[in-house]
Amino acid sequence: MGHLDGHDLLDSLGRWTERGLISAEQADAIAVHEGVDRTAPLPAARGVSGGVLLQYAGSLVALGAVFGIYLTVLDDMTAWSRFGVMVAVAVTWTALAWLLARAGGAAAADALGFSAAILWYAASLQAFGAAGWLGDDSSPGEMRAAFFCTSIVGASAGYAAMRGLPAPLAALGVPVAIAWGGGVFGWWLGDTEGGGPGAVGAQVMVVLGLLLAALTFTEGILRLERLARMWWQIGALGIANVAGVALAIGEGGAYEALLFAYAVGLAVTAVVARQRVAVVFAALTLYEYIGIVVFRTFEGAMAAIIILALVGLGTALGGTVAQRGGWQRLRLGR
Repeated sequence: MGHLDGHDLLDSLGRWTERGLISAEQADAIAVHEGVDRTAPLPAARGVSGGVLLQYAGSLVALGAVFGIYLTVLDDMTAWSRFGVMVAVAVTWTALAWLLARAGGAAAADALGFSAAILWYAASLQAFGAAGWLGDDSSPGEMRAAFFCTSIVGASAGYAAMRGLPAPLAALGVPVAIAWGGGVFGWWLGDTEGGGPGAVGAQVMVVLGLLLAALTFTEGILRLERLARMWWQIGALGIANVAGVALAIGEGGAYEALLFAYAVGLAVTAVVARQRVAVVFAALTLYEYIGIVVFRTFEGAMAAIIILALVGLGTALGGTVAQRGGWQRLRLGR
């Protein structure tokens, strides 16, 4: 399966031609080779239909029902029996996603593929739980090994789903699983006696999340379609944001400064690379940094709430002015 759809290909060819990287003749030749007509107008952007929303909602509600049955009805079964049930459900979910992808139910196949990746990850957790490597009786080393291995399973299942079913939504969980695995590795090295990833593990998660997000800035590195790249970015920047904010709140000091540095660096990179998802996360991270500093300075007083409200309103108004071209019309000294 190719990593560019028709919209992606035409957009890329237009930018490459505009920048002089390829000639118009080369762009036409590439389009013909990929079976895309450059002269045909692109269809107008369409909203999400009610049927598509029902496909996503129904598939995800079914996933929640499966976990509900697993945690309640099957609670009396042995651990290995529950593992077998989970594997059977994951196989069924994967098969349904594969069949729907070939029957034209793209939205349902996407949601079921995402669900299948989660179920395979849950099955791997159940396997380690049944083996006694997860739980109150497990040693710290066993827990770390279990979490590290299950993160590999989760990342592999998600990547296989989005490449083979197809299920671009499954890309959401891949960088999260990889970053969590890196955090566990940092936990392993940085705090051998601790009961969690700690500061070292969380910092590894932040750095890995940002690096994984950067991989999507170039179209061909991961060979993913446009939607999968977007979900990958959301997952990578989301796990980096959660870990960074947790560090800034829990540890303070240098980690607050690092959160600010991440926000500014991500904003500059996102604007230069024209990455909208990254711009949103940069703004979110900066706002979180301001909130942490204000609340820590004023100790949760009413002044902190007022300042945050003003910052939020100012940001919204500034975004409105920028969107309407206000910065371009602003001329100082006139």
